[in-house]
Amino acid sequence: MRKLYYAALFAMLGIISCKKETIQESSAVSASEESDASRYSGTVIGGQQVLTIATGDYTYPTSQALLWLPYGYIYPANAEKKYPLFIALDGMSEQGTDITALLHSGTIAYHIANGWNPVSVNAANNKKYAFIVFTPQCPVAWGWSAPHIKTMLASLKADYRIDTTRIYITGYSAGGWGLWSCITDDVSLCKQFAAIGPVSSAPGSYPDKITNVATYGIACWNICGTADAFYPTAVTYNTIINAAGPTKTVKLTSLTGVGHSAWNQAYDTSWRVNNKNFFEWALQYHR
Repeated sequence: MRKLYYAALFAMLGIISCKKETIQESSAVSASEESDASRYSGTVIGGQQVLTIATGDYTYPTSQALLWLPYGYIYPANAEKKYPLFIALDGMSEQGTDITALLHSGTIAYHIANGWNPVSVNAANNKKYAFIVFTPQCPVAWGWSAPHIKTMLASLKADYRIDTTRIYITGYSAGGWGLWSCITDDVSLCKQFAAIGPVSSAPGSYPDKITNVATYGIACWNICGTADAFYPTAVTYNTIINAAGPTKTVKLTSLTGVGHSAWNQAYDTSWRVNNKNFFEWALQYHR
């Protein structure tokens, strides 16, 4: 019934702790790495490799995903280098089996497809970091939950050089529900994230457990429009987490007059709050 309620609402809408970085090796790319297309094998869409990845789900045991690897990832000189990982969870409009739907305007995958090279400055130490971006496509309505992400993350860590102290997750719309599931439904998964970014997020299924953000020292930046039907939830969640006494940043950015579309601001690197975009803000934190 909960999923049916949220689906109806979307139809109405039209649609162990982390710490601030002090010293860390830079993962900046060089000009010589800009033409490195051979880091991918198989199908490439929007500059990102199309993957088939296990989900751990009986109904749909595998699913498609888009993966961005930094330029120079395969260079021998970088063979031991590990990279931060951003997991981006899709909304209902991007779900299904048409992988190109993940390139929907305003999404992280969209910005990469339009030429953005995922490299950002860590605001805590002013160093540049290239990072991996993983965007899984949920094949059925509503979205990913903690068991799926836990299975996929384990696979990514086994196959790619991921800095496990720097794993970040963001999700918009139904993907926000999936993000909250990762925080509330499985503590061992929750504790793997350094920072989270719910955007125009649907409510989680277990709001009484969102205090795990504070308990496990996870930084959180919630971004939502004031004209979004989910905005009251964003306000409530921010209040609940802050009341739990977090030691890391927990903040809500309210976009005045914006409806269910805050991802257009949140993932645009030119959009900044306190002189930081979302990626620069997240990279300040590591476990």
